[in-house]
Amino acid sequence: MTRTPLLAGLLAATAFASPATAETRLTFNILFPPTHFSWPVFEAWAEDVSAATNGAVKITFPPQSVAPPPGIVDAVRNGVADGGFIFNGFLAQNAPGTMVTQMPFIDRGNSEVMSVAFWDTYKDSFAEVENLRGVEVASGFHLGPTYLCSTTDKPITTLEDLRARRVWALPGTIADTLAAMGLAITASPAVQLQELTSRNTVDAHLGVTMETIIAFGVAPYTKSCVEMVPALQSASFSIFFNQRSWDRLPEEHRAAITELSGAALAARLGAATDAADDAARAQLEAMGVTFAPMDENLLAAMQDASNGIATAWADAVQAAYGIDGMALIEDTRARVAASSAN
Repeated sequence: MTRTPLLAGLLAATAFASPATAETRLTFNILFPPTHFSWPVFEAWAEDVSAATNGAVKITFPPQSVAPPPGIVDAVRNGVADGGFIFNGFLAQNAPGTMVTQMPFIDRGNSEVMSVAFWDTYKDSFAEVENLRGVEVASGFHLGPTYLCSTTDKPITTLEDLRARRVWALPGTIADTLAAMGLAITASPAVQLQELTSRNTVDAHLGVTMETIIAFGVAPYTKSCVEMVPALQSASFSIFFNQRSWDRLPEEHRAAITELSGAALAARLGAATDAADDAARAQLEAMGVTFAPMDENLLAAMQDASNGIATAWADAVQAAYGIDGMALIEDTRARVAASSAN
């Protein structure tokens, strides 16, 4: 078959153009609603990935979560989405290493520091030994510290104040700590807190951030809070990709995404969390919410009551991976304290 010069030229141009215009689209699930402050961070990250890969990798976002929060790893593993993130509390049983920075009394109020500390500690100590089947963990982040707040103008600054209250607590570390103190508590998902406070079922709450108090409609029923430094807990999240989707990417594209994820994405999300919490606190103060220091005896009682949680986690990572969990907790506390002071 004889080809005309024009046809030959078109075929040659197509052959050279195809690789340059080849595009891989990765859907990334965001479990928060589109109004959440994390969306612009993930969108900017996606734009950076596109630029770093010369447009070859496009990360897109479904308008709403493809699965309920506990099922997001399964959804990504099964290819419903190519990536996403999950609250590490849902991974605690099968991947205890993800809980390292959710151990009690590490967070000193700087979510950027906490987010980077989570990623660096997980990468250095657990990434090689903890197998999250079917997914590639790429980064992580923390939401802000939790506060002990009251539905009355009298802040809960002492142990006696706390014992006199009907307290809502976030399930997990916080609820377990208060239960170990012999307190009667109501433990339930945070989405139920607005109903519980509005109906006066509880008159105190511990387990949500400043931003969540606003976002979940709890602000009208919150009158006073206490400063807890370090905080009893803050929530951490792991960011990951479907392993098959990840492995199909060319090595140079995986390298570009890795460089833009990891500690870099953790820091961006942590900084956005700090900004959102600062704005929420200013809004609460403008609404008349007061903040008082916590009595040292109450803080010490909470710290003592939380020791069993840290010990149980340390025993779990020792048994699973041969890692000295208590030493790792203390090292992480020291790292976070030093970085937060800078």
